Amino acid sequence: MGQVLPLNNTMEVHSMIIYYDNRFDTINFGIQHLKNALKQKGIYFSERPLSTFVPNVKEKCLVASFTPIGEQPEDLKPGGFRITIEGNIVYLTATDHKGIMYGLLDIAETVKYYGVDRIQNKLENPFLEIRGIKFNLPFGPFDWGDPYEKCIQACLDKNFWKEYIDFLALNRYNCLSLWSENPFHMMFRLEKYPETCPYSDSELEKYKDLFKFIFGYAQKRGIDVYLITWNIRIEKFVAKGLGLPEELGDMLEQQFSVAYDARNRIPNNSREFWAVRQAQPVIKDYFKECIKTLVMTYQDLKGIGTNCAEEMVGTPEERQNWVIEAYLEGIKESGRDIPFIMRTNMGNGKVAKKFMDIYPSERKYISWKYSNAHMYSSTHPQFEKLWEAWEGVNMDEVNVLYTVWNDDYNTFRCGDPDFLIEYIKGMKKPYVRGFYWGSDGYLWAEDFQHVDFKHKEWKYDFQKHWYQFELLGRLTYNPDLSQDIWINKFKERFAQWGEEMFYLMKAASRIIPAVNRLFWINYDFEWHPESLLAVEGFKTVIDFMNGKPMPDIGTVGIREFVEACIKGETVQGETPENILDILRESAEYLSEKIESLENSIPRDYLGGELLCTLLDLKAWKELGTYYYLKFKAAMNLVRYEYNGDENLKADAIDNLESAVRAWENLSYIWSTHYMPYKMARVKLLFGYPYYIDDVKRDIELAKLVKPRN
Repeated sequence: MGQVLPLNNTMEVHSMIIYYDNRFDTINFGIQHLKNALKQKGIYFSERPLSTFVPNVKEKCLVASFTPIGEQPEDLKPGGFRITIEGNIVYLTATDHKGIMYGLLDIAETVKYYGVDRIQNKLENPFLEIRGIKFNLPFGPFDWGDPYEKCIQACLDKNFWKEYIDFLALNRYNCLSLWSENPFHMMFRLEKYPETCPYSDSELEKYKDLFKFIFGYAQKRGIDVYLITWNIRIEKFVAKGLGLPEELGDMLEQQFSVAYDARNRIPNNSREFWAVRQAQPVIKDYFKECIKTLVMTYQDLKGIGTNCAEEMVGTPEERQNWVIEAYLEGIKESGRDIPFIMRTNMGNGKVAKKFMDIYPSERKYISWKYSNAHMYSSTHPQFEKLWEAWEGVNMDEVNVLYTVWNDDYNTFRCGDPDFLIEYIKGMKKPYVRGFYWGSDGYLWAEDFQHVDFKHKEWKYDFQKHWYQFELLGRLTYNPDLSQDIWINKFKERFAQWGEEMFYLMKAASRIIPAVNRLFWINYDFEWHPESLLAVEGFKTVIDFMNGKPMPDIGTVGIREFVEACIKGETVQGETPENILDILRESAEYLSEKIESLENSIPRDYLGGELLCTLLDLKAWKELGTYYYLKFKAAMNLVRYEYNGDENLKADAIDNLESAVRAWENLSYIWSTHYMPYKMARVKLLFGYPYYIDDVKRDIELAKLVKPRN
């Protein structure tokens, strides 16, 4: 957390000498941003080696240096920094090069937005030790759909990775987790199983060069890269290369073409298939050889991770034994001591802890889904308690990394520092070392959704969604940042209209969390509230009538609330009426303020990112209105079921007819600058106009609702 120390002195500076050690790429990155800020302010600067600094220098200067080993104060942590002003000298000290980089970035930001004279004494330490990104590599075998297929070329481009990694470092991320079901055939040719790599030597070298670049460049920006795999997935050519039938390779299309088991959510025939694959000794040996070769080949790769789930069968203990015999033995044979992340999905913390107990490195983590699939829901999810995640585990002996999923929205811009501050502070527990966040079914890489004309001023999707990324990175480093920093960033992008845009974004960002709290669906890819799509299709008003709220956070579901009211019982907690108020107030605020803002912006200025963001905000207004009307209709219909009052049914139908108009408005706004795309996990086409018939069908469904008696 950050702490501003008593102000000794401020400086009015027209020139500055910067003393620093240029041997570190991380420090040089921070220096470059400081120099850019000084140039913007018209301040002359010169650079000198740190070794040439003498304390009695008379010039205004900045001195960036490590605190000597053995002299590190207890209040300065790894990755933290201290700014101390003594006369005309600004001392920046840290225990490591990352801390120096973050301190330089902090000073650069102060200079940029406030001026050199506003540099103050400050002590700042990371709130969360590990602040990461979860990034699904789009290379097979994985999933299909546009978020992966249309991002392949970007992810093969070093320029993308350079811009992305620079952006992450600037926003205080220090972990990049790359997720893949089996990337090994792209990373090396096994001596033992050479036929499992389908590429020529020249093709393979290009892929190897790319991975080495990613791992090495990230290291230069103070970012540790982890490779996290699912189990046990192989391509058909891998199976053939192992002397096995090709049919034991990837079968993703078959999996999704059969009906899902209601209890397991996975086709039973797939489980039988997986059992056959898991029982093959040569496949286990293949994975062991892959892990050994991976760790030996890529020295800049920080660590690896996996789970005992996904395409595995048996008890958690049986699945873990397979991972021990493949992954753990592979690491042992490599001779390297690397960090390991063991995920607990489809298992439990107790089983994961047993693996950790025998893993030789001291740097090991158990990974847990903090909010299941929906980060934008409650600020204090209770799944650890509800699922007894740590039963039988001494939490003094484990290090937890939270997995944080945004399977909530991928298209429209959004961001609310107030929500995320509370959410992030809720993560702070003695056993938690940090988090990584991302999406299970989306990549913010190539912006394949936006029409490539007019106001599009960016190339990559993370550049469009800069606000979400910046919030999560900066606030997990320091959740006590003043909101002034965000207002300044909005003013930088949107001139005198920036502050109003900031508050509009906050209002829009209240919609999805409110929806998720009232209508909760747990798992990955089963529910995408931005589109109302799930694996079963479009969610109807009947679904809303019978939907359950997010568990154990104090939100009361629609049916439970209506039943309590009928019985005359007092309802405690957040009610559906409270949710309706949030949705209505957010939509009304957006409607009023957007209209006023548009009237104040000269037509010549209404373009670029400003126009695109305003369109997104208009879309949020319509989506919020739609949800308000649909939830209201659902509650009226439930009441009608209990008391048979035909006026309630008529009101519900009126609500749904109005909801159609909101959806039509939403469809028009979306279609002015976005294109449809095939969703990766939901497996449906995203695009609001394509579901207008589903929206209208709610009216017919409402007409069919009957009283219970």
